Amino acid sequence: MKVQATVVLSFQERTLTEAGVLVDDVLARARERADVDVGRVELASPPDDRVVTLPPISRPVGYAPRVPGAGVSGNGG
Repeated sequence: MKVQATVVLSFQERTLTEAGVLVDDVLARARERADVDVGRVELASPPDDRVVTLPPISRPVGYAPRVPGAGVSGNGG
């Protein structure tokens, strides 16, 4: 069974760099698991705070999602 979940992390760091280090650590731990694929990351700053935008993240070198290709059904056929 494949399940998709949205996870919301709430944390506060002094700088965007420190926040990035924390997010990188969480994503690295998720990627260590064979049964978890990280699909996308969305960043939101609190209302009335400075607007923060980040460039799109790229997949680590050698990382391939574990999703069956076209022509492969869930029942093995």
